[in-house]
Amino acid sequence: MKLMNDFFENKLNKCNIKRYLAKNSVLANYLPFILSNNFIFISGQLPMTKMGIEFPGKIKKGIILDEYKNVMEITTSNLLWNVSDCIKSSKEKITNVQCCSIKGYFNCDQEFEDHSSLLNFSSDCIVKVLGTNGKHSRVAIGVSSLPKNSPVEIEGIFSISYV
Repeated sequence: MKLMNDFFENKLNKCNIKRYLAKNSVLANYLPFILSNNFIFISGQLPMTKMGIEFPGKIKKGIILDEYKNVMEITTSNLLWNVSDCIKSSKEKITNVQCCSIKGYFNCDQEFEDHSSLLNFSSDCIVKVLGTNGKHSRVAIGVSSLPKNSPVEIEGIFSISYV
């Protein structure tokens, strides 16, 4: 009998969290997610669509934050759809998901200072999907470059509960 761990996928669809990639793939020798001891570790996600990286390049001081809202939503969507893929692949019945922590890395000029405001777009999206289980710890870090000249990369740690 095949388990139907599709509750999280249903929740993403209900919240209108678009899936930008049919199946999130990796760019090198690593896995998109690992399930270990009731924790899901999601590898860093980029704002990747079928067309490539959305809005590549450095984030500069003085930008209008809303210009990056779509970039953050795509990146967060890729993160959450990896959580869904992990849950669906589990051989155990999963009943609950909680976001524990996210880390946001921003490809930005040295003068840029508003990392946390950009990461708020991701935090808000996660809370929209998970409610109080979406409240998490986090860190926002500015870096000098990211893979594929991406403006952002986000990784996450989620906990799950079994029946």
